[in-house]
Order: sequence, then structure tokens, then C-alpha cells
Amino acid sequence: MSSKEKNVNLKELKEDYLRLLEESFQQTAEFNKGDVIEGVIASINDNFIVVNLGGKFDAYADVNEYADENGKLGFAVGDTLKGFIVDRNDQGFVIGKSLTKQYVNKDGIKEAFEKKIPVQGKVYAVTKGGFSVDVFGARAFCPMSQISYRLADDNSQFIGKNMDFEIIECSENCRKIVVSHRILEEKVNDEKKAKAMEKLAPEMTVTGKVMRMTNFGAFVDLGGVEGLLHVSEISWHHIVRPQDALSAGQEIEVKILKMEGDKISLSMRALQENPFAQAMKEIKEGDIINCRVLRLHNFGAFVELKPGVEGLIPVSEMSRTRMIGHPREILKEGDYVEVQILKIDETNQKISLSLKALQKDPWDEIDEVLEVGKEMTGSVESATNFGVFVTLSEGITGLLPRSRVRKKEVYKSGDEITLTVTAVDKEQRRISLDYTDAAQYPVEQEDFPRRDERDFRNKESRPRKSRDRNEEWRRYANQKTESDDNPFKDL
Repeated sequence: MSSKEKNVNLKELKEDYLRLLEESFQQTAEFNKGDVIEGVIASINDNFIVVNLGGKFDAYADVNEYADENGKLGFAVGDTLKGFIVDRNDQGFVIGKSLTKQYVNKDGIKEAFEKKIPVQGKVYAVTKGGFSVDVFGARAFCPMSQISYRLADDNSQFIGKNMDFEIIECSENCRKIVVSHRILEEKVNDEKKAKAMEKLAPEMTVTGKVMRMTNFGAFVDLGGVEGLLHVSEISWHHIVRPQDALSAGQEIEVKILKMEGDKISLSMRALQENPFAQAMKEIKEGDIINCRVLRLHNFGAFVELKPGVEGLIPVSEMSRTRMIGHPREILKEGDYVEVQILKIDETNQKISLSLKALQKDPWDEIDEVLEVGKEMTGSVESATNFGVFVTLSEGITGLLPRSRVRKKEVYKSGDEITLTVTAVDKEQRRISLDYTDAAQYPVEQEDFPRRDERDFRNKESRPRKSRDRNEEWRRYANQKTESDDNPFKDL
């Protein structure tokens, strides 16, 4: 190669170098104070983190600013560091998590407000509705709701702390400054949540930490995002409160049931063997089983048939011989009772039980107890618009019709009365009664007690206007009750 050709090549190389150098200057010059940047960490020493921005100057950050409360730095060479450009000098750009008094004076507060650059401030007092914060020598106000993502039990814990804030309000002369730390926390949480959500999907089994509990469930941290573990999904056993089975800080394994936006539903129960499926191999309809009473409700009693398997005894299936207003009249929690399985709904995992089915039916021996024309003494059960219901023997109730009640007769619950059986309907389980001397003293159709003379045992025995006589009979003779709250009413 001739010297002339060498000179040409050297000239081209020099031009290329100058061009690249100029491009690097231009690229670096594009960064301004307040810009958010991300760069790869080139090196780390005792004092600084050096970040390569790809231009003439490197950027550096104070190690202490990115270290945690224990002074530990969670970054290594090759990691990406994110921050704000807070200053520029001969060595390059200075990166920080927020503006500090070292890099800005009071005049820079307005710029920080306009560019949404976090600033460092020191909380020095609790005031009405919030905190007083020193920001570059100026007094700022942080509302109580803006000091933290979650309200603290003790506000004094913030006094004396240096914290990062975002200026959310600043007057023209900067005499009124309002700041928020919560906004910065929410931004960090949103970033963590977005990254965590990318790793999660329905049907996944993950490990999480119980953060806090309410009466309806527990919130579980899945590594930057929280999911809700409903109290009904903690166990196949009945759990009243999450605190009965879990504790704050406990690590648990859960299954993700569904994800809707940023809402995640979790389950521990889905990872446990369903005891109902096993119970179906051991019990069937018609079986008689001994079980423990768990909970009493106005519509019935829940009992434990097997560990984790519950059944319901409806209030209408508790007695053949008396009306039961509430299960507490004959049962209490912790009792062991013998029941018969009436129906099993495997689809909805519901089991209907009966105490009454194991009791002797007094109507099986009705012919031995009474007959038409027989005079019997009984106890007044209640007086209604349809007449007076009288208990003749245990489980056997007769009716003195309203049309036969004498005008001046007033009956109270518990009164003894002697009447004659006038009709027995075994199929409908009805017994009609009349006075023993009814033939001598016929009662006119309109002769019946006035409303103020009739005795009502309680509001429950007072029939609705729309209830006909058959319904009243079913209530007293057949002892059928229903409840809108009864989850097994369709069984």
C-alpha cells in the first residue's frame, strides 16, 4: 500500500472517529435534570454506582441512596439501575432516587414540582391533619393520608425521618407546599405489581405470605401483588374467622382460582383433598349416623358427619310431637345426636338430615288414642282466626273450629278444656272437635270471639290474612316450616 493510500485511510478513520465522538456528545446532551433514566451498572465501589449511558459521560449514584435500611445494596454489575438525573458535573451525570439539598436550593422547588421530580424532606412535627416537612429549608405540609400507603397506628414513628416526597401542590412564591410520600410508594408498588402479574396465571400453585386479615378473609402477598384468600377457601372445615387458622407473616401455599384485572382470588382448600368425595364412599341416603352439632340457626342445625363434612337438620325435621321455633329449644352446640340421612345432593355437596325420622309417629297408633264421639280433655295450644287448637296427647292436635267457638268463651294457651272428637282425617292428619254438649247449645255462625278476646301465644302463631285453613293445618298438624335463609330448603 502506497503512502498516499495510507494517508487517505488515516483521514477516513479520523473522520469516522470525530463523527462518532460528535454523536456521543449529542446523545449525552439530550439528558436534562429531572429526566428518568435507566442504565446498566458498569461498576460498583464503596461509594458510587457507575452506570453506562452510552455517551461520552458515565452517570453515577451514591451507594447509600440505593441501599436498604440495613445498608445492604441489592444491585450487582450488569443490573439495570433506574433513577432521576439530579445534577451534572465534569465527571458526568448524577443519578438519584430524589433531589436532595446537596443538588438543589429553594429556588429549585418549583422546577421539581413542574417536572414531578421526587425531593428529599425531613419530617419534624405532627400537625392538625398531617405532618410538617422540611424541604430544602422550606416548610411543606404532608396530609395524614399521604404519608404512607397504609395508615400507621403510631404517627410519631415518622418524626425525624428523611423521606422522599413528590410535590403535589406549590404556590407561585412557594409559600404553600404540599407533598406526598404515598404517591411514590404507589408507583413502586405498581411497578412491582406489573412485574409480579406477568408471572402469575389462574390454576397456578404459588407460595405467599399472609399480610393482614379481615372478617371475610386474608390478604396474601405473592411477591409484589396481593391476592384475597376468602375465609370459605381456607379449609374444607368450617372457619369462622381467618385468625382461627392463620397468622400474620405466615407463609402458605395457595392456588390461584381466578384473576380479574388486578384482583386475584386464592384458595388453600383447592389444594386439600375433598372430604365430601371420600364421605360419599362411606355413607348413603337412609343411613343412621351419630354426629356432633356445630352451629344453630333459626332454620336448622348444622352438624358434622365426618371431619370436614357437614349436614343440615331443618327445624321441621326435629320433632314429631312439638313445634320447634328455634333449634336451641332441643339442641345445643357440641351435642352428639343420632340422625337419619334424608337426601344427598352431590352436585352442591349438601346433605339433609332428620331427627324426626327416628322418632315414633303418634299417628301410627291414632286408633288406640281416640275415635269419633270420644270425649277428651286437652290443653289449649293457641287461639287463632280459624279456631282453637288443642293438644290432645303428645304429637296429636285437634281443632275447635271458629264457627263453633262460643261467643263469650276466652281461651288462653295452657288452659285445660274437655271436648268431643267429631271427625278424624288420617290422610291429612286432622282432628275436628266440638263441645260435648254442642247438640243442646247450637252455636250460630256469627258467634265467635272478638279480636280483643282471642288469645295469641306469639306473633309467629298469628296467621296471615292470605293463609287458608289448609295452610294453618299444615303448620300445626304437619309441623312444616320454611325459611328464606335455609340453604337446604329445596332438598
